[in-house]
Parts: sequence; structure tokens; C-alpha cells
Amino acid sequence: MMKRALLLLSLLSVPCVVTSCKDDTAPATSTAMVLSLDKICDFLKSVGVPDKEIYIFRAGYEGDTATLGNLKDKILIAFYCRGAAAAGNKELVMQCLDKGADPDDGLGGAAWGGHMDIVQLMLDKGATNFNQGLTGAAEGGHLDIVQLMLDKGTDPNWGLFGAAKGGHMNIVQLMLDNGANNYNDGLAGAACGGHLDIVKLLLDKGATYYDLGLAGAAWGGHMELVQLLLDKGATNYDSGLEGAAWGGHLKIVQLMLDKGADNYNAGLAGAARGGHMDIVQLMLDKGATNLDSALRLSESYGHTECAELIRAAMRE
Repeated sequence: MMKRALLLLSLLSVPCVVTSCKDDTAPATSTAMVLSLDKICDFLKSVGVPDKEIYIFRAGYEGDTATLGNLKDKILIAFYCRGAAAAGNKELVMQCLDKGADPDDGLGGAAWGGHMDIVQLMLDKGATNFNQGLTGAAEGGHLDIVQLMLDKGTDPNWGLFGAAKGGHMNIVQLMLDNGANNYNDGLAGAACGGHLDIVKLLLDKGATYYDLGLAGAAWGGHMELVQLLLDKGATNYDSGLEGAAWGGHLKIVQLMLDKGADNYNAGLAGAARGGHMDIVQLMLDKGATNLDSALRLSESYGHTECAELIRAAMRE
């Protein structure tokens, strides 16, 4: 269950965290303007994107033309294109296409950032991953691009997840009106983003995968939502433990332990991935034994202090 929730976190080509635009009556605001590049890159790292690709994404977002000139690997060109598209840099997106980027590489980023001109360019160049475009536009709160993707025949369930994760009630309702019925994935998205009103709406609609929502709410540190889902019947406390450990939310970690979570290895893995020393130590004290795996996670995510703590435990 936890793996599914974490997969949902990384569906977008350019994932994002909660935006500060929560007034559904206000004009749609570009997520690229609401979020700092550092926060975007931190999130990319948290969902497992390698440092090299994050560096290239950042270069694209910042318009570093020298980096683009040196790129030959198609995967790195794709990440650069996503960054440039998210920032709305049409000229650099065109250069990426000339270097072999797939138009779909730019579609999700442009849709998420609200850049209709680049979205249209990607479509004109042959982009066909409308699902990604709808998810990105819905999460970014860009109604015009959402409607364009719907007009392309996209399954509204992709938009439901994105809008729920971004906290855009108006687009959530639009997706429901267009036939979206995957309430459980929407629940996971809304729980990750901490959007209580959307969670309640989807529960009323019939969402029942409380454990999937629990994992997302715990990862996001949303205690009120965690408690609501527990009250509804969520029982996979271990998935909540791993999510809270990854997010670094000690109070929720403790709550999951109090409820009976005992997969300390999962908690250790989450804390090691997130670099949270206090929770790493707690899981070690509880008896976590899968230290080799946790060490690799700490090292791969660049958490040197956590890695040293785990090495010390291995020497004992």
C-alpha cells in the first residue's frame, strides 16, 4: 500500500508540493511563481530523482544555456526540457526539441506551470501524453489547460488526482462533473496535500482506501487528516509509520507506534531516505535490523550524518 501511495507522489514529470493559492475564486496562479526552485528540487529528491537529473532540471528551469549545450544524453535533455517548460522558457524548450527531446517531456511541465503557449507548442510537435498534461494542469490550478486536455479526450481521473493534490476544489468538482470516479486516488492526493475539505468530499463520494490516504497524510505531516482516516478505519499503521518517518514527522511516527505499528525496518528506511536523525535513532532503538538497506538509502540521498549513525549501529 505504501509503495502505491509513494508512486502517486511521483506521477508528474515535474512533481510539486502544496501551493499557497487556496482561494478557488481567485484567478489561477502559476505554480512556478508560488514555489521556489529549491522546494521543487527538494521534492524531486524526496521522491527518488537522482541528483544529476535534479541538477539538470534546475539548469533548465534557470535557463543555463551552457549546460544545455553540453548535454548529449537523452534522459538528461528530457529533464532539462521539463525544467525549461516549467519555467515557461519557450526558446530553450525549442532548443531541447532540436536536441532530440520528446514533446511529451515538456508537456507536463508546461501544463503544471500554466504556460499555454508551450503546451500548445508541445501539442503541435506531436505530444500525446494528455494524461500527464491534465495531471500537471490540474495540480497547478490552470483551468484553461485542464479544459484543453479534457477536450483531447483525457480520462478525468488523472485530473482528479492532480487537482486534489494541489488543493483546487473547483477543478476537483469539474473532474467529478466530467465523470471522474477514482475517488481513492483522489483521496491519496488530497491527503498528501493536506486538503481536508477535498478529503471529506471524496470520502462522501465513496472513497474507502483509508490506508492509502493515511500513508499520504502521514508523509505530509497532516495530523488532523491522519486522525480522521484512523477514525474512518485505517489500520495499516506500518504504512503510516513509513510515510511519517520519511516526512520527518515524529509525533505521527509516535502515534503509529502507539497504534501498534511494528515494521521498524520500514520506518528506518523512510527516515534514512528523508535524513531524519531522531527517527533513525528511534527505529534503531526499537530494534530495526535492515541496516544495510537503510545505509544505502542514506548514502544515495546524501544524508551523511544518518549514514554515519547507521554505520555506528552496525559496528555495535
